[in-house]
Amino acid sequence: MKSSLTALLMPLVAALVLPSCKPTEVEGLGEEKDKAKIIFVNAAPNGATDPVQARREIAVYPSYNGVQFNTFPIKFPWSNGYKAFPPGTMAMRFDTAQSQANNPPGAAARVAELSFPTKADAYYSVYALGTAQKVEPVVLEDDLTLPAPGKAKLRVMNYSPDAGPVDVVITGGAPQPITVASNLTYKGVRDFFEIDPGTYTIEVRVAGTTTRIGNARSNVFIDRNGCYSIWTAGFRTLPSPGNTFGGYTFDIRYHANRWTNPL
Repeated sequence: MKSSLTALLMPLVAALVLPSCKPTEVEGLGEEKDKAKIIFVNAAPNGATDPVQARREIAVYPSYNGVQFNTFPIKFPWSNGYKAFPPGTMAMRFDTAQSQANNPPGAAARVAELSFPTKADAYYSVYALGTAQKVEPVVLEDDLTLPAPGKAKLRVMNYSPDAGPVDVVITGGAPQPITVASNLTYKGVRDFFEIDPGTYTIEVRVAGTTTRIGNARSNVFIDRNGCYSIWTAGFRTLPSPGNTFGGYTFDIRYHANRWTNPL
């Protein structure tokens, strides 16, 4: 058996061509039997208004029951892949990176703590939301069972701290536009649902309108048998215009929660 710290995968935020799951896989289970699997995603941009502080790209170190496994901090909007742990209570702590890991340098700080129960053979996504100054952790349980034959599964979240209620719409790659989430408020989630595989263009709109927020994301590859998460990230209005790090601008992010044998 592989080490319980073996990562399932490094979920991809950019659109990539992903291999299909094998139809013969045991649904929701893999080599790390009887373990709880947890992935951390840093979705907390730097919300500083001070021009100097706003230029910082602030990364986060997650720790699990007092142990920090990552050699490097997790930058926005990346993840550290699923890791496997004995089931039970998981106590997580989130610290900004040590000063030498920030760009430009800045002091480290504890920004949030979170405890939640876990079950054997269950999967969890932990998102750092809010801002790097005030992280608001959220836990989602991931249903990674296989979809119906020939289908994929998609989950949609609104994790932009200032976008307001949004609609998420597939505007390309389907015979006609498909609204996959409506009036999704901040921290709102449409849980996993089945969708036809394809290569899509997705845009986010002000809820109930055709007004697009930010740029559309093209080449969103959804492969059959895969399970994917799509979420809004970053600021619609930068806290310090002209100073806030450009990577914190509103965008549409996605990754594959499952596209190969799970842990």
